[in-house]
Amino acid sequence: MSRALITEHELAALRLLAQGRTQVETAQTLRIRPETAGRLLNRARILLRARTLPHTVARGYETGLLSPPTHGAGREEHQSSEPGGPGGGQAVG
Repeated sequence: MSRALITEHELAALRLLAQGRTQVETAQTLRIRPETAGRLLNRARILLRARTLPHTVARGYETGLLSPPTHGAGREEHQSSEPGGPGGGQAVG
């Protein structure tokens, strides 16, 4: 598949899908209606000759449209925000 066939909007929606975003979250991020986000993803699915949206993401990686995130990119750090939690530094006593 030629990259010229997929629009920047379709690619942006596909990248968000690959990050695990829902159609509604994709729409909010791109500032479009959820129905429009669905159309963008469906067109990307058709262009990539995929059967499902997860298959579309896989085909995006296979074709080189998507590249795997670099190590640690896109991951949220989960730290305790409560005092006395791990690394909280409060002594019990």
